[in-house]
Amino acid sequence: MFSRIGIFAKYNGFQSWKSIDKLIKFFLDKKLTVHLDHVSCKDFPIERYGIKLLDREQMQGQIDLAIVVGGDGTFLDVARYIVDQRIPILGVNLGRLGFLADVSPDSMLSTMQQVLDGTYDCEERNLLQVEIFEHEQLVFRHLAFNDVVIHKPDTPKMIEFETFINGRFLKSQRSDGMIIATPTGSTAYALSAGGPIVDPSLDVISLVSINPHTMSNRPFVVSGDSEIELRAHEDCQGVARITCDGQITFEINAKHRTRVVRHKNFIKLIHPCGYDHFQLLRAKLHWGEKL
Repeated sequence: MFSRIGIFAKYNGFQSWKSIDKLIKFFLDKKLTVHLDHVSCKDFPIERYGIKLLDREQMQGQIDLAIVVGGDGTFLDVARYIVDQRIPILGVNLGRLGFLADVSPDSMLSTMQQVLDGTYDCEERNLLQVEIFEHEQLVFRHLAFNDVVIHKPDTPKMIEFETFINGRFLKSQRSDGMIIATPTGSTAYALSAGGPIVDPSLDVISLVSINPHTMSNRPFVVSGDSEIELRAHEDCQGVARITCDGQITFEINAKHRTRVVRHKNFIKLIHPCGYDHFQLLRAKLHWGEKL
């Protein structure tokens, strides 16, 4: 049973207030505890309900279900935050059909009732952890639910780097960068770059080059327990960037070594009962539609 609910919204997402209002009333009527994320819900009129706005540090240990009201970008942000708390997450989508936030506002309350009754589907998905070292000293560590991307800064010049898998040299390449994606992220940036669509139940990691300077370069899939290392080519003089989920960025140069591994904990996603990832793919990618 879920008795302590944490609600997260899109930053400055006033369009989500109506849905959040309905959720609060629903859960309070069930005599459940509700907390709102201070960062994303600070302007919500909580005085009418007598509930608390909590910083994310304060919320740790205070909720056993996270509900995200927004889109997939908001979902990614919250998932990275709660993964180590071992609590499930559910998304209410306010925009276009989402791969992650898949509950519509129209069916939101009926879905919540089913969740409270224990009637729902639950799956686990992997995340990536990226670490950047400068002369063997750790200078950056972060998580990614979709992907870790090495890419060029805002210049037309390509970058040159080497890729190692479990300490073994894979290849050297000149390109606009590389996307290291989870199965969840296979339908995001990696898909646009020509990567494979990967079943999210698989524990694998995909490597997809961005505009490689060779026709023989192809996407590469490795086991989820692999260690991926990126190093600047010895002739590299410029800079590049490492970006997590398109939201967190760190600038690197030839002094840096980037290590990407699967995060130790998996995230638990809650879906309405009967959730079908293939049906979602058909709808999102318009498969089978008549031209």
